[in-house]
Amino acid sequence: MHVTVSEIFERFQPEGLITNRLGPDASIAQVAPIEDCAPGDLVFIDKPKYLSDVFERKPAAVIATPAIAAEFGESPALAVLVAPNVRLAIALIKQAYADRDVRDTEWPRIHPSSVIHDSVEVPDDAIIGPGVVIGADVALGHGVVLMANVVIERGARIGAETVLHPGVTVCVDCEIGARCILKPGCVIGSEGFGFAQDAQRRNYRIPHTGKVVIEDRVVIGANTTIDRGTYGATRIRSGTIIDALVHLGHNVEIGEDCILCAHTGLSGSTRFGKRVIATGQTGTIDHITVADDSVLLHRAGLNTSIRQPGMYAGGPAQPLQQYLKNMAVMPRLHEIWSRLKKLEKAVAELAGKS
Repeated sequence: MHVTVSEIFERFQPEGLITNRLGPDASIAQVAPIEDCAPGDLVFIDKPKYLSDVFERKPAAVIATPAIAAEFGESPALAVLVAPNVRLAIALIKQAYADRDVRDTEWPRIHPSSVIHDSVEVPDDAIIGPGVVIGADVALGHGVVLMANVVIERGARIGAETVLHPGVTVCVDCEIGARCILKPGCVIGSEGFGFAQDAQRRNYRIPHTGKVVIEDRVVIGANTTIDRGTYGATRIRSGTIIDALVHLGHNVEIGEDCILCAHTGLSGSTRFGKRVIATGQTGTIDHITVADDSVLLHRAGLNTSIRQPGMYAGGPAQPLQQYLKNMAVMPRLHEIWSRLKKLEKAVAELAGKS
């Protein structure tokens, strides 16, 4: 890493990520977790309980909230950088100084085992790994990184500085925006689950002639699959992040800056607004709409649309407070049932005596 505290401050102070610098101008060798740090390390702390670890382990520098930074005094013995949003500081500083360099490859810039159609113009700064296959009329933006065994089918578009990790497949005519990250094993644009049945209930495939459009700055986790539209486009808008093992059906639309956690499955033509958070194992039936800024919790299962922003949980999904009240009753259901049966029996006996 080999960076000084003053260099970090000068780089991030103008944008307000770091607002103040206290103590010496230490040299930093690496970013480390607070529970395993040592001299020369940079650590991030946003809770007072970690102060004792800092005093004991003596890292070179600390990035902390204003309140925690004040605990070190006006002239601390170690370097302190003040960050109003420590978690955001972790993200941006690690990206700048401690991230994997995906362009640092042990292979030639364009590996000789790759298969690239003659119609494709490969940018001078693109990285093409072993076993990559690029079909006819594919468009590649500058600075793209295609790791081992990526397959990009005919007519697809890959935006500038997008990184496709090993084993990613981008199917025919699909579009990936700029500065996206697709992690290993993603499949973008496979045919959706559309079939018709005859009178004997035999199944007939409905061709899906649409595509997938992924806008800029989207991150998609390993082994996630996004189906192409039946006619139009399945669309993932800018800034959305999708975890591993998520499945999005044909013609799903996801708004800007959404978060979809692992094992979420959205049926065809589901529409999410902006900044929707779907926690693990969220599911919908087809043609569901979810309002902007909604949060879906505890394996939320949606069989009706959500029109008002809020927190919803369970299946069928219900407002969170109602869900929590119902869940509090669940462990006592047998007891309540037994009491109800006794009451019914007593009422029946009273009725028989009258």
